[in-house]
Amino acid sequence: MPYGDPDPTDPGVLVGVALPAELEATRDMAWVFAEEFARMGFDAPRILGLFRSPFYAGAHRALRLLGETEVTAIVRECVGVFGAHTGPPAAEVTGRD
Repeated sequence: MPYGDPDPTDPGVLVGVALPAELEATRDMAWVFAEEFARMGFDAPRILGLFRSPFYAGAHRALRLLGETEVTAIVRECVGVFGAHTGPPAAEVTGRD
């Protein structure tokens, strides 16, 4: 494995590109982020924290473009729909006490 500057002809070099997207694509992306974390059991404040963090670049960009009000509405709806199904299974379903 070579050291130093990356070789532009190396197909293994990680390359990132920015693609233009309309506002509707950004809105869809925000829904996907919110739904994914709601399904993992995150509550609304925790998901909104992800959107506010520059570390989560895609979610943070959606927050900047859509605004706090719209992203909060998306997160609350996703948590309302998908958050209810993230708890541990009921004892009668698993057969355990």
